[in-house]
Amino acid sequence: MALSVWQESVGTILLWAAVLLRAPFVFRSPQQRGLWLAVATAVAAMTLNLPPVVTVISDQFGQGHAVGLARNVCGVVSAAAVLYFVAEMTARPRLRRWYLRGACGVLAALLVIDTANGESHDHAVTAAEGSPLLASYWLLLIATHLVTNALCVHMCWRYGRVGEFRPLISGLRLFGMGTALAGLYWMGQLVLLFFPVNWITVCQPFLMEAHGLLRAAAILVPAATAVRCIYADITIVWRLWPLWRELTEAVPVAVTLTKSRPRVLEILWPPVPWKIFVYQKVIETRDAILVLHNHVGPALVDEAHDFVSTLNIPEVRRDAAVLAYVLHEACRMKPMSGPSKARAVPASPAWLDHGDFTSEVLFLLDVTRARQLVTRSRAGSS
Repeated sequence: MALSVWQESVGTILLWAAVLLRAPFVFRSPQQRGLWLAVATAVAAMTLNLPPVVTVISDQFGQGHAVGLARNVCGVVSAAAVLYFVAEMTARPRLRRWYLRGACGVLAALLVIDTANGESHDHAVTAAEGSPLLASYWLLLIATHLVTNALCVHMCWRYGRVGEFRPLISGLRLFGMGTALAGLYWMGQLVLLFFPVNWITVCQPFLMEAHGLLRAAAILVPAATAVRCIYADITIVWRLWPLWRELTEAVPVAVTLTKSRPRVLEILWPPVPWKIFVYQKVIETRDAILVLHNHVGPALVDEAHDFVSTLNIPEVRRDAAVLAYVLHEACRMKPMSGPSKARAVPASPAWLDHGDFTSEVLFLLDVTRARQLVTRSRAGSS
């Protein structure tokens, strides 16, 4: 029992952290609103189910019955949020209205039944034995959750198998798995309503914690995707920075939009958002290559091809190595303003056109790696 309480407490704290982390961003998207509200109200219900919380509230206010009622109300609100999410995903506004009306009707009916019962009880399903009124209360609550969960699992299964937007598919799958576990929990409640099976009572807390964690993971998918994208951008800037610095310092004209700063400062405090910062570094590097290439003659290009042919470099990376050699020599010459008179051939298309931005980034990173090899090889041959 102590392990179960500890797990519930830690899991609930983690869920609250996920809910609070996503709170500033959820209202931009109807789907995220539904997901977030479903998780937030589910966490509220789970918090009210923790024995320490129930004990503190009961000691302070002496209303353990109110705690149980509030927990079930939060559960119905969570179910309504799930229905809202289902309606938004299926693009059926009229269905959304019917779902919300049904949830309000269930809430009203539960409050009426609870008031009509007139007895103080702990809102446990096992307390309904011998009380038809409480049995109807729990049957209505269980049926609401089972129907809601079944609709949500069906929707997540249907839309989680198609589409190309990976974060959405991952979020749907995680939310669907969490909802399926919640359905198992309520199936257990239905069994307990008629049969006192001890092992079900032992398993239920673990089901609810796993359901909450999966739903929390679902709402954190956009955040995880954003972090992954930022990490990829940071990696590109970090790897490209030595080449960018060498080229932008060597060109006889200014090609940078901002002043050069230390590498670590660029990473910790970028002057613009990361995605724009990556574009800026790539464009500035490309512009510097164009400027330096105007100072390169065909003799240096031939020399670069001859030098690269002596190195053990795969064929697919030879263009990058040739460009790295040419740029290294061009930077070493410290060109003055004006193009080289020795240049008599146009720039190689392989150096300047790679189809799309991603391909250009990959090519420049190859040039950065080849630059290190060329520098070491030149130093060793001299």
